[in-house]
Amino acid sequence: MPVESFTVPAPRTKFVAFLTAIGAIILIGSEIWLAAVATIWAVHGFFDMATVGDLVITALVAPVALWATWMTAKLAISAEMSPENAD
Repeated sequence: MPVESFTVPAPRTKFVAFLTAIGAIILIGSEIWLAAVATIWAVHGFFDMATVGDLVITALVAPVALWATWMTAKLAISAEMSPENAD
């Protein structure tokens, strides 16, 4: 086997792992918040709510979306920084 065909991948730094985690957080977080906004919009349209109803639904949906975004960030960073996941 020629030496040119055998390559060793460069070790990943913590900065590259953190950037990968940030990309995953942005991707999944945007999906979470789009789903939250779509839920508020759909409930508003279905029940024909006024502003107070929108605020109530937002008060119910926003903490769940915030928690899901926080857990996504926490899990993505811990997964990317884990030594077992190093390439």
